[in-house]
Amino acid sequence: MSRLVVRNESYLQSEGNPTRAKAGRSISARLRWSYLLSSTLPLLLIGGWLIFLNFQTQQRSVYSSQEALTTRIAGDISTYIQGIEAQLLSFSRNFITAAPDDQVMLSKGLRNTNPDIRQLQFFVAENADMERFPLADSELAPTLQTSIGPHDSLVRSALEFGRGGRSDIYRTDDEQTLFSIVLPVRNSEGAIVGALRAEISATRISQLLRTPSEGFTKVAYLINAQHDVMLTDGTPGWQPSPDFETLFDAETHFTQYLSSSRESVIAAYAVIQPSTWTVVTEQSARVAFDSVWRSVLLLAVLVSVVGMLALGWALLQAQQLLRPLHDLRAGAVALGEGHLDHRIEVIGNDEMSQLARTFNQMASHLQTSLSQIEDQNERLRQGLMLARDIQMGLLPTQPPWNYDTLTVYARSIPAYEVGGDFYTYIAQHGDQAAIAIGDISGKGVGAALLMALTSSMVESQARYTERPAELLSALNRLLAPRLLSNRMNAALLVAAFDLHSCTMTVANAGMIAPLLVRQVNTATLDMPATMTQENHRRLVTEFIDVSGLPVGSLPGAFYQDIVLKLEPEDLILFLSDGLVEAHNEAGELFGFQRLEALIAVAGHLDVQTLVDTILKQVQDFMGQAEQHDDITIVAVKPTALSRITSDSASQECDVPASVLSHL
Repeated sequence: MSRLVVRNESYLQSEGNPTRAKAGRSISARLRWSYLLSSTLPLLLIGGWLIFLNFQTQQRSVYSSQEALTTRIAGDISTYIQGIEAQLLSFSRNFITAAPDDQVMLSKGLRNTNPDIRQLQFFVAENADMERFPLADSELAPTLQTSIGPHDSLVRSALEFGRGGRSDIYRTDDEQTLFSIVLPVRNSEGAIVGALRAEISATRISQLLRTPSEGFTKVAYLINAQHDVMLTDGTPGWQPSPDFETLFDAETHFTQYLSSSRESVIAAYAVIQPSTWTVVTEQSARVAFDSVWRSVLLLAVLVSVVGMLALGWALLQAQQLLRPLHDLRAGAVALGEGHLDHRIEVIGNDEMSQLARTFNQMASHLQTSLSQIEDQNERLRQGLMLARDIQMGLLPTQPPWNYDTLTVYARSIPAYEVGGDFYTYIAQHGDQAAIAIGDISGKGVGAALLMALTSSMVESQARYTERPAELLSALNRLLAPRLLSNRMNAALLVAAFDLHSCTMTVANAGMIAPLLVRQVNTATLDMPATMTQENHRRLVTEFIDVSGLPVGSLPGAFYQDIVLKLEPEDLILFLSDGLVEAHNEAGELFGFQRLEALIAVAGHLDVQTLVDTILKQVQDFMGQAEQHDDITIVAVKPTALSRITSDSASQECDVPASVLSHL
């Protein structure tokens, strides 16, 4: 595989470059992980599955061996007991028909054949003919019994029902372990004439419990129907486990539990047929599974070695592929940092080399088009600056009336090169004048175009009506189709001043309500407000309650005029929401409270100074935060009212009866 050689070695260093380091943690890591998952993971999964299957198989083999040993011991004991029963049955049939001397010979032969038979007792049935089988007077002959003890249930069952049986193994005073076998005795006609009980030594059964096992050390013992231990193989120090009963709760004939010494053991049981005896064997789980764990460990080591070899090969292949990728990444970082003259030297003709050639061609094209892009950006900047100058030129700098009548000052600061805020002055008949302030939804060039359209239509429609509400209704009819099609609207407020009647008529379509600043005497102040005291007079600020839907938001929207009686020294502020919604680096808004507190201190200033002071405070509050909305503020003071009241104390304004006084 060919390797890409980067000319500029400084970009090969990833230290100190977060972008380059992040790429090394992502693409390289993903490639290595893909090799790891594709080459090593399947091997590990298959190896793990084989280990699991091997463990399960060998575990079942251990359990099967334990169960087979137990079954074999139970079978040997069953064969031994059945052999004794067959001998006793043959003896009883011959014994009842033999002469006394022959009975002694039969008894002697039985004792010699099976020395485990210790004592014989013959119980005679009540209706039996004693003359037919007189017993010989010899210690070798069976003892004749004519009565049955109250606890001899096996003998009673043999005499009454013809069913024999075996007793549990018991221990005598001289430490012998014995058990009894009882068989019914029938004559040639099949009638029960007696029962033969033989006491058998359990020594042979104990030897069978000690049958050697192949490959492991076990403990074997015999229990009865009540799960009481009758006989053990003589293992020193062995005691039954408290968890012994869990063996018979399992679905299989084997299980695993803790022994009396709290060591984990494997146990299995087998029933001796036909009887209620059960053989149980136990062996240490640690010893039983020792070979299993060795096999699992060997297989795990083998899988691990093969997995490590596969992993090493995968990482080696990944490294071979990552080398040209690192070089290509370094070139991309250099290109991203603006070094368009950076090139990658290509060696070879594989896919990575072709990618490097494409990269060099891209860098060359970018370098060629960079100057063109800069020229286009410069033309766009010049166009936007020209549009800004044109837009600012649309805003009036002087009102079309005498300052002695109505003093006004306004400023608008767009958030971007062009904005959607505007204001305009309108001279009307007589001493009447109107001021409009608007805010087009949205930003940029689109808002600026609609701002120009709305401003011109406000001025044109103001020639036909002097009522602000009628003006807003007319604008809504004309602009609603265009604004709705562009999903935009125009917030607009129009205020008409009639100094002859000393009133201001206001209609609002989505703008912030006008803020009235008025000087009042301390004695007449009866409402809480932000105020300052100077020569026993205070400034009171109040937002005039007038509202309405923005123009273009709803066809046929209704607008209402609010008429306010003006007093000398009154000041009215019209502002867009960009002023109160300006925020600092911490995300805090300038808000209405800061605005009212500022006006309470600087409200006595002239309109220009007041507007400049407010804008400076807002900009200082914003700090380094970006301005996200246009800011527009208009301050108006009816100076003619002060002149009228000072010229003649008796002269009063001619206020129509329909005027609504709010203060």
